[in-house]
Amino acid sequence: MIAYFDVITGVSGDMFLASLIDAGFSERKLREELEKLGLDFELIIEKKRDVIEATSVNVKYGDREERHLSDIIKILEDSDIDEDVKEKAKKIFHHLAEAEAKIHGVSIDKIHFHEVGAVDTIVDIVGSLIALKGLDIKKIYSSPVVLGKGKAKTEHGIIPVPSPATLELLKGKPVVFTSIPMEMTTPTGASLISMAEFSYPEMEIKSIGYGMGKRKMDMPNVLRVAIGNESFMHELYVIETNIDDMNAEMYPFIIEKLLKVGAMDAFIVPVMMKKGRAGNVLKVIAPLEKMEEIKDIIFNETTTFGIRYHSVRRHALERKIMEVETKYG
Repeated sequence: MIAYFDVITGVSGDMFLASLIDAGFSERKLREELEKLGLDFELIIEKKRDVIEATSVNVKYGDREERHLSDIIKILEDSDIDEDVKEKAKKIFHHLAEAEAKIHGVSIDKIHFHEVGAVDTIVDIVGSLIALKGLDIKKIYSSPVVLGKGKAKTEHGIIPVPSPATLELLKGKPVVFTSIPMEMTTPTGASLISMAEFSYPEMEIKSIGYGMGKRKMDMPNVLRVAIGNESFMHELYVIETNIDDMNAEMYPFIIEKLLKVGAMDAFIVPVMMKKGRAGNVLKVIAPLEKMEEIKDIIFNETTTFGIRYHSVRRHALERKIMEVETKYG
C-alpha cells in the first residue's frame, strides 16, 4: 500500500496522525500500542465538522519536562513498541535534534527540546509511525508543503514563521510560501512529511482520511491522505533515432550512459535503410522528466542530426528483491 498526503493547509504532527485514523487505522490498536511508551497522557480523538468532516487528535498531559535527545531515545528504547517503529522514531528525533543544533550553533547532545520534547510530540510521531505500519503503508508521497508567515511565541522566545527548524527540516523539499499569517507547518509535521517522495503517484484509492488542524481558517484546515495500491501503469516516452554512419563499438558506451542518467531501457535494433545501407535504430525508454538529459546525450555522443519521440503506456508487475534460502545456498 502507498499513501499520498495532500498538504492543502500545511501539516502538523496531530493532523498527520488524525488523517491516518480517519482513513481507517484502529483507534483501539493505536491506544494499545501507545501505552507501551509508559508516558502519562490522555489521547482525545474526535470527529469534527467544518465544511469537511474530519478527525482531530488532542493529547492532554501534565508533564512539562524538558528533554534532551538522549532522554527521548531512552523512552523509546525502554518501551515495547515495534522495533521498526522504534528505529524510525529515533531517526526522526535525531533529524529534529540536528536541525535545532544547526540553528543554535551547538552540538546535538547539548540540545534540550521544549515543544519537540513534549509528550504530545512524542505521541504524534510514534503514533503516526504505528498507524503507517498498521495500515501496511510501504511508501508515502506528498504534494509540496504549504507554509505560512508571521511570528510565533515559543519557549525560545518570539521566532519567525515558518520556524527555522521547519525550514531546516524541509531543505531540499518543494514548498509553497503563502501570505497566510499563521504557522501552517510545524517542525513535527515537517519531520514526518519529509519522509515522503514529493511526486504524484498513480494509484487505486482504497480509503481517504482527513486530519483536522486546531486553528480556524477561511478554508477547511485539514490534511488529506489517500491510501491505496500503487498502479504499475506508467506513461513513458520512447526516444529513437536512425544511425548508419557510426562505429558500432560506440553503442555499449552510449547505452550505459543513457541508463546511468535514468533511462529505463536502451537498446539497438538493426535495420536496412535507403539504398540498401545497413543501419541501427537507437531506442530509449524513459520518463518525461529525463527527456532533456537523454536528448543531450544522443546529440553529443552519436552522429545523428535528429530524434523522434512518442508517448507509450507500460504496465509492469510489481517487483521485489528478496533473499531466499535454497538447497544451493
